[in-house]
Amino acid sequence: MQLTRRVALNGVWLDEIDSRICISSIEPGDGKENISAVDAAAGYGQRITGNRRQMVDMVIKFRMLEHGHNVTGLTERSQLLEKVNAWAAAGGVLTVNYKPDRRLNVILVQAPGEGSLWDYTRELQLTFRAYRIPYWEDENISSATVGGNNSSGTGAASIGGSVKTQVSAMLENTSGMNINTAAVTIGGKSMYFTGLGLGNNEALVIDYSGDGILRIRIRSAGGIYRSAMACRSDSSADEFVAIGDVTISFSAQRACRLTASWRCRYL
Repeated sequence: MQLTRRVALNGVWLDEIDSRICISSIEPGDGKENISAVDAAAGYGQRITGNRRQMVDMVIKFRMLEHGHNVTGLTERSQLLEKVNAWAAAGGVLTVNYKPDRRLNVILVQAPGEGSLWDYTRELQLTFRAYRIPYWEDENISSATVGGNNSSGTGAASIGGSVKTQVSAMLENTSGMNINTAAVTIGGKSMYFTGLGLGNNEALVIDYSGDGILRIRIRSAGGIYRSAMACRSDSSADEFVAIGDVTISFSAQRACRLTASWRCRYL
């Protein structure tokens, strides 16, 4: 028995927009495979990031049906297509029913126009592209925590998936006093910091923007962020990227708690 293919954007299923939408197929497109990428290093210069997938396309093919028959009225087909294109236009988080608990961050790159509607039997096509994170990711974030009462700590993290993923880190000051120096290590890569001025119950947050750019900030006890990029030494790693069983650790002037977090990635 063939599995019924379903696709959702930001939690809204395409076939639930209108019962006349019949999905024919959901398949990978002709997106580029692996390249050697060059990115701007945080704060200075450039760096070669190694072989990473450039992008991946997902092609959604569908027809318009009415009680098992093609929708034959041009006005009716046009109104239905407007619904579909409005659903697709914003892009966002794409999920499919045959990859449970995984997601793909996409934009819309191709949609059918009005000219596609003259032939009422025609199969229509939407193409979505993932280029910022061209991998399927776990919908849920995984994490590992170490420390809390000491000025250093070491623990383990098991990062699943089939390709390396970006790992975020949060170093919380639990000492009751200011901290100016600290180091965070994940999977053999370290970042070193001086002049932090990290107050009690504040956190040094190392994560990534919506465009995948490294951010280093301090989160105050009240939830306000300020940049700490200038506190990172030039000898630090450019980012934390890992897969498999890795060690996470920290050292600081005073007691801290380190939490590493990630979404596993898959081809």
